[in-house]
Amino acid sequence: MRFLVTAGSSYEMIDKVRQWGNVFTGNTGLSIAKALADVGEVDLLTSNRLHVAELAGPQNAPHRINATSFTTHADLRQLLARLMQQSEYDAVFMSAAVSDYRPQRVFAVVSREPAADGSGREQWIVQDVQADKVKSSHGTIAILGTQTEKLVDLFRRDWNYRGLLVKFKLEVRVSRESLIKIGQASRVSSGAEYLVANTLDMVEGDQAGAYLLSDRGAEWVLRNELPSRLKRIVLEVSR
Repeated sequence: MRFLVTAGSSYEMIDKVRQWGNVFTGNTGLSIAKALADVGEVDLLTSNRLHVAELAGPQNAPHRINATSFTTHADLRQLLARLMQQSEYDAVFMSAAVSDYRPQRVFAVVSREPAADGSGREQWIVQDVQADKVKSSHGTIAILGTQTEKLVDLFRRDWNYRGLLVKFKLEVRVSRESLIKIGQASRVSSGAEYLVANTLDMVEGDQAGAYLLSDRGAEWVLRNELPSRLKRIVLEVSR
């Protein structure tokens, strides 16, 4: 069997020396890749270069994990497109936290005033200050971002992938009932058989975990048990 796992987070350039991204390290994706290596070869795409260096050496598993690093959304898209042409995967696990927005320009905020119509909107006057290194002398800056492509949606739509697809989704400040509802809708929209859904409150602590969503409903899985649970799903599907 052969698997594809993405891990970590993408980083987008604000200028030539600054980035924006998120806090996720890729540890979950690495643990999933290690569990899957018990039953097949794994291609791991990760932003964590320490993990890439670790996996470059000897590996204590029946099958090898082939690790490749990425930085930006564009890097990851290019790698995925190439691998989907070159290889046939039994399962894909999109655990990477990919940036939803890409910086376009940086503006210094000259003024902000409430709109006169009482709508709650604001009128801003800004000055374009984009540079190779945006100066630190501006009192307030605003970064204009545009939406990025949802990479997980490309597997079914553009790459004609028909294997098992597992999507990951994080929400903030929503109830468990809302998390499950949002997650199920997201899973269906991407054509994924499973979706791993959690909130920031579920990420750390002894009871950290996530909901594993599928057509059969929602199953609570502890964080340290998630890799083995996903491995069991792979084995069940392959029978």
